[in-house]
Amino acid sequence: MASIDLLIKDDDLDLSAIGEPLLVSGGDCVAQDLRHMIREKAYAFKLIGERNPTTISALCTDIEIQMENDERVYPGTASVALNGDSLMCEAQTVFGERITVTV
Repeated sequence: MASIDLLIKDDDLDLSAIGEPLLVSGGDCVAQDLRHMIREKAYAFKLIGERNPTTISALCTDIEIQMENDERVYPGTASVALNGDSLMCEAQTVFGERITVTV
């Protein structure tokens, strides 16, 4: 199953020099979809200013579960950690690619 989608950069379609939408595929497509899932489900918003380690850990676990619900992510490979101001998400795709998403 091939993953192909429109490429989104800076919250807008990325266009070629002649104005056609660019495409993203494979692991890059999965990474883009995971980045959007984190934003759409408000995980990034919930982590802003959160200081309680238990709440942070629970939110990271929720993100891992959501990542592994994606059929393109190999089960058991998702990991999420909050490093300073960045949320680092890593997983292995069923295509054999290692993806890293930073939010």
